[in-house]
Formats: sequence, structure tokens, C-alpha cells
Amino acid sequence: MTRVKVSILSISLLIIMAGAAVAPVLADISLYFRDVHPQLVKMIMTLPALMIIPFSFLTGFLAKRYRKKHLALWGLIGYLIGGVGSGFADNIFSILLLRALLGASVGVLSPLAIGLIADLFSGAERTKMMGYSAASNNLGGALATVAAGILAVFHWRYAFLIYGLSFLVFMLVYFFLPKDAGWDKPEDVYVDVQMKKSGKGTLKWASFTFFMIIIFFSIPTHLDFFIFAENLGTSATTGILMGLLTGISLLTGVIFQKLVAILRDKTAIISFLFLLAGFLFLSIFSNIYAIGAAIVFAGLSIGLLIPLIMDSVTKEVRPGDTIFALAVINFSLYLGQFISPLIPGLLESLLSIDSTRFPFYVSAIMSFLAVLGLWFFRKPKFTPSSYLYENQK
Repeated sequence: MTRVKVSILSISLLIIMAGAAVAPVLADISLYFRDVHPQLVKMIMTLPALMIIPFSFLTGFLAKRYRKKHLALWGLIGYLIGGVGSGFADNIFSILLLRALLGASVGVLSPLAIGLIADLFSGAERTKMMGYSAASNNLGGALATVAAGILAVFHWRYAFLIYGLSFLVFMLVYFFLPKDAGWDKPEDVYVDVQMKKSGKGTLKWASFTFFMIIIFFSIPTHLDFFIFAENLGTSATTGILMGLLTGISLLTGVIFQKLVAILRDKTAIISFLFLLAGFLFLSIFSNIYAIGAAIVFAGLSIGLLIPLIMDSVTKEVRPGDTIFALAVINFSLYLGQFISPLIPGLLESLLSIDSTRFPFYVSAIMSFLAVLGLWFFRKPKFTPSSYLYENQK
């Protein structure tokens, strides 16, 4: 079973890495393609998110007809080609095409990574694996951003070699994930019978995810430009900060169940308070240590919210519908990523504002609105599964 866990978590390792690896080199790519509109360069980060959406839904249907192991292997092949291949592309449109392939591959892998956990584990063990999955997501992101920032010192193309890690994951899945993984899984004893019959829970968490990711994603999209504009460092600095972000999220995911046992029904609102604090720091300060503190707050927030969402959704659907429900969550997650940079861009145009901090102002305001909303609705709507803390001593 240990090998099965490692193979599943290795898939999770690649999810955040898909976008995180290029976050430290966006400014370098923009300088290299001087005649290209900056918005096209930002699409290197956001286009994969758009492609993930339809392929997540497609995976939801395919998982009912084909073995999940085979789907995962095909997703890993596309991930390897789209990821590493981008570093060899000679124009922005070739890069975007390969990034689209990468996004499609993540659209296959992302619901499978969580769906396999929901299929093969139950109860507290499932929740621990959800936390470990979130930690693996962030470990991959941390390794990718730090390595990409260092490699970008030599040339931005080298950053894309990091996606070669998917070959190792391919080998782990091929040899250790059972061929029939996830088939004929019995009902989970923790699934509420009434909630199984309704999609309201999934739609609730999908809306929650969409709003959350629009707020959060201004960090990976705009941090590199902010660091350059404020003369706070280089791409390596951005890589270290993004590594810190995902590292904090990783540690938070590992102890997710213990934190929920303490925070209980306040988990969501406290997470958004952390996010608000982070964006206030980014909006006000230009000191690198204050920026580091902001990144820590954001890491704590996202490290709590992602496993909270995934664990809650898997409790509110039938086991056979888990992959499709997670596809809905992925739709919200990656649509939010795609839209996130467009909102401050539109407001900047309407208000004639030109400031690298403006996206952080927008996210701070939205975080504050989220805190206000959760203050009124947190108990009936966004409370974690009670057994997460009732079974804690």
C-alpha cells in the first residue's frame, strides 16, 4: 500500500508545478520576446488553466469507461511533451501551443490524483491523504519555483527542464499503481446519504473555489513583475518567494487534520484572514522581509483551503461520481486562474491606473469581502466534516 500511496502522491506533485515553474521567468520571457504584448506572455501562465477545464470534465466521463491508471499514463506523456517542449520553442505561439497541451494533461491528472484517493481510502485515512496530496502539490511547486529561479539566471529556457520530473512519475505509476485502482469501490461510511443525492454541495464548493482562486492567483501572476518594478531582486528572488509560498502550504497540508481540529468551523474565515493580511502587506510594503511575511500568510491560507475543499467535496457525492465532481471543482479552480489577471487588467484600463501593486489592492478588497461573507455564512455552509475534529483527542 505504501507504493500505491507514493505513486498517487507523485501525480499530485506535478499539479501546481505546471504553473509554478514558469512564474519566476515570466519577466525574462517578456524581455526575450520584446515585440510581444505582455498579456500574451502572461497567458503562458494562464492558458494551461483554461485548457484544464474541458479536459477535467472529459476525464470525469472517461474514468467511468476506462482504467484510471491508463488515463494517468496518457496524461503524464502529454505533460512531459508539453512541459519540456516549451523550453525548445522559438516563438511565443509555439510556447502557448505546448502550454495548452500541458494544461490538457493536467486536466486529466488533477481529478485523478484526488479521485484515486477517494476511491482507495476512507474516513480519517482519506483526509490524511487529502492533506498529503495538497502537501505534494505544494512540494512540487516549491521545488519547481526555486529550481526555475536558479536556472533562469543562466537562461529562462532551462526552467522548462524541470517538467522532466514527470518521466519519473510515469515510471512510478506504471509499476506501482494497481491496474484496477479505484474500480468497484464500496460506499464510504462517512458520505451523508442526503448530500449524495444532490449536486448543491458540489456547486457550493465550486463557487467558493472560484472566488478564492481569483483572489490568490494574483500572487503567482504578478509577483515577478512586482519584484522587478520595486528593485527587490531577480527571477531567483521570485523563485525563492514562490518556493516559500508552496513550502508553507506544504507544511500546512501535512498537519491539515490537526489544524482543523483546532480551528473547526472557523477554518475558512481564518484562512481568508491570512489571505487578507498577505495582500495588505503586498499593497503597503516594499521591504523584502515584509513581502516574505505576506507570502507566509498566503501559504497558510491556501494550505488550509485546498484540502478543505477537496475533502468536503468527496464527502458530498456518490463514490462513482467523485471524478466528475472534482472536475467541477477543477473547472472553478482553473477558470478562476484564467480570469484572475483579467480583472485587475480591466479595472486598470477603466480607471487609467498604472501600478504593479494594483492587482494586490484588488485581491485585498476581495479578501475583505470574503471575510465578511464567511462571518455570516461559515457555520451552515463551509464547516469541515465534523468527524475530522470529533475523532481528535
